This record gives sequence, C-alpha cells and structure tokens, in this order.
Amino acid sequence: MDASNEQMSDQSPHELLYTVNRRWDCLQAIVKEPQEKRTLVETLSMPRSTLDTVVRELEGADLVTYHDGVWQPTVAGEATAAVYSDTVDSIRSITTAGQVLSPLSGDHGVPTVAVEGADSFPAEEPVPDAVLTEFLDRIADADRIRGVAPRALSGYTDRVFRTAADNDTVLEMTLADSVFERLSTLNPETVADRLQRPLFSVYRAPVDVEFGLWIGDNPNHIGLIVYADRGVHGVVINRTPAAIEWATGRYRSIQAAAEELTPADVPEA
Repeated sequence: MDASNEQMSDQSPHELLYTVNRRWDCLQAIVKEPQEKRTLVETLSMPRSTLDTVVRELEGADLVTYHDGVWQPTVAGEATAAVYSDTVDSIRSITTAGQVLSPLSGDHGVPTVAVEGADSFPAEEPVPDAVLTEFLDRIADADRIRGVAPRALSGYTDRVFRTAADNDTVLEMTLADSVFERLSTLNPETVADRLQRPLFSVYRAPVDVEFGLWIGDNPNHIGLIVYADRGVHGVVINRTPAAIEWATGRYRSIQAAAEELTPADVPEA
C-alpha cells in the first residue's frame, strides 16, 4: 500500500470534508478541467510553493492524481466534488429559507423537504407585501392553484382572484373561518360574485397552519407565505417532488374538514 492510499484509508468522512472545504477552489478547478501545474498557478492566482502543498494534500486524500503531466481528478475526487457542491447549494437554500421562515413558532410543522432546494424571497422595505407578486405570477402561469389561507391580506385577496380569472387558472382556495367571515363582511357582493365563477372553488375549514400554502399544477411547485406581525415576511417556493408530496398531504388533511361555500353563505350587505 502506498502512502497516499494509506492516508486515504486513515481519513474519516469529517476529515475528508475538512480537506475538501479547505482546498475547494483547487479541487473545483481540477474537476472542471485537468491542468498542468503552471496553468493551475495562473488559474488560482496562487504561488507555486502554496499550490504544491494544496495538490499534495488533495492527492493524499485520493481526490486528485498527477498523470501525463497534468493534475486531474480521481473517480472519488470527481464524485466528492459533485456531492460537496450539491450539499453547499442545499445548505445555502435551507439557510435562506430559514431566514424567511424565522417568524414561525417552534411547532411550525414545516419539514426539511419543504425548504431543501427552495427559492426564497424575503419581504423588502418600503413595501414588504410586494413580495406577494411571486404568488400572483405563479397563479398566472399555472393551470391550477390549490391554496390555504389562514390570514387575509388587505388588498391582495381580490388580486388573487382577478389574476386567476384573467389567466383562466383553476383556483381552489380553502379559507380559515375567520378569513371568510372578515372578507364576506367587508365586501359581501364581491365575495358572492367570486363564488359563482365556474373556475373558482372556495372552502372554509379550521386551518391549523400559521403559514399560507399553495400547490401549483403545470408547472408543478409549492409555495409558502410567511406572515409578519403586519403583512408578509416572505415567500418560499419549491419544485422538488418531495416538497410537493408533503404539501399535497398537508392540503388534503385540511380539506378533509372543509365545507364548500356558495353565494348563500355570504351575509347580505
């Protein structure tokens, strides 16, 4: 057994990860394109003496090898680089989503699959509610939207229905009891009109989530709306099959206790 293989066999996964993290720029460059040492010096803007130390460390971990005058990745090195890159991307998306989800309580019910691989859109001053255009844009693009609204947002509820109507999007909304009561009290004629539209189905139900939730079909995705004390804290959107499966199950559990609304349920003005 040579020295490099012996070092590799002695490395724990944590030690290997430490090496990859410290020497990532060099490993990434070699995986992207095998290079001569002098080319690597230019690519990395690194002194030759420092580069010697770096590539020998990567070689000792069996991540790169020197062959035919160039440094190139081993099979393990190429695979490790791919896994490391994916992991960094996942952590980055989770961290960003975590910032958006920070107002939620400890018993929020949002699993890892809902945030891993997600795109996050934090609200920004001076108009934090403007982030809801992310939701409106996806209503316009989708064939169908199923949503749960635990809270009403002044000025946006009607835009949701108008955007769906303008784009022939099938809209199925489940409202918390308090949301329906508020909307039908503030503007009963508009609510009654919405309930008569053929592409719209509106339900009321006990909603036990503290975030808004929607599921979009074609393109398939899910979205979470996180509320602030006033308005919106941000939006998280995820297209992964695992996130869609979770959101669909969550939606169906709420729908199981839902009651479809008709114009007769709206109090007279």
